[in-house]
Amino acid sequence: MYLLFVIVVWIFFAYKFIDWAQWRKQYATILFFIVANLTYNFLYYNHTLWAFRGVTAEWINHSIINMAFTFFICPVGLIIYLQRFPKKRINQISYIAIWAGFYTVLETLFAYKGLYVYDNGWNGWLNIPLNTILFVMIYIHYRNPVRALIISIPIAILFYLLFPVPLDSLK
Repeated sequence: MYLLFVIVVWIFFAYKFIDWAQWRKQYATILFFIVANLTYNFLYYNHTLWAFRGVTAEWINHSIINMAFTFFICPVGLIIYLQRFPKKRINQISYIAIWAGFYTVLETLFAYKGLYVYDNGWNGWLNIPLNTILFVMIYIHYRNPVRALIISIPIAILFYLLFPVPLDSLK
């Protein structure tokens, strides 16, 4: 039931805060996010660091919830984020911090309610740098996709070195 509530809230946000005449400008960056998220979910499928937990119905599992977040909830949030990104550098830093904090607080609330769980060395505090990197990289990609792809490679390698996936856990 909470997933339906979250989707309804984000539908309201989409209606209220997105300029739908401009959504194509954010499309490539949304695809960048989707590819990164699906890559994490593919590589860490049997060795999750974080996962959604459905509590209202047996069939609402991490994969179902993650599909809603990957293809609807996060894209709506990221379009709002990009469309309202400030021009001044000092405001940009605060803006990124606010969005990273917002996502971190949401994840913390979900974890507190048992809807979001951590494993294999991950914890809620690590969401702060992860979300900060996410929002910085989303903006970099929006401004310069090639630069974002180049920067993403060492970030992905560092992530893997800090949180390695046992090769025998891959399918």
